[in-house]
Amino acid sequence: MAQDGPDSGSPRRKQGLLKDQVRLFKRKDSSRYEIVPFQEPLSFEKGFFIVIRACQLLAQNNDGIILVGLAGPSGAGKTCFTEKILNFMPGIAVISMDNYNDASR
Repeated sequence: MAQDGPDSGSPRRKQGLLKDQVRLFKRKDSSRYEIVPFQEPLSFEKGFFIVIRACQLLAQNNDGIILVGLAGPSGAGKTCFTEKILNFMPGIAVISMDNYNDASR
């Protein structure tokens, strides 16, 4: 499950269970694990599953807080995606940056 670096081992298999394609690697500068990035595009549903599985693996292998960043252009579905994750994992906290230019907040 865990690897030494983001590029170590064989490339992701296109076959098999999606949950088995989520891989961890241990950072060389700390004792924490990170997720090996996915290079291929994913559908909304597959991306959702990957994020949930990644959070599970990170929580199992790291102590402390797990921080997940979600980025994309306007209208890409970041808020919708985050709401689905929050409904599935109600114990998480969401820090929204939607109104970062609003000085009244």
